[in-house]
Amino acid sequence: MSTERLQNMGRLQEQELKAKELRLRIGALIEQIRLRLDPFEDIEELDIETSTTLMIELGRLVIEYKGLLEQNKAIKKALGKS
Repeated sequence: MSTERLQNMGRLQEQELKAKELRLRIGALIEQIRLRLDPFEDIEELDIETSTTLMIELGRLVIEYKGLLEQNKAIKKALGKS
């Protein structure tokens, strides 16, 4: 096996692990946002400021996650995997 192929395989494994971690963080953020935005709570009681901060972080992580998926797709293609 070539050195380049081994490097790409290692990079793919690292990025797949990072994608799994991001998925967990995204799921946790979604749960936190849902808890803060109870549809049965009075508007005055909702923690909108914290929810907004969490949503911005969620958006950033989703963009990062999607970028990783695209990179992984390109690496798999280079390795001859589907």
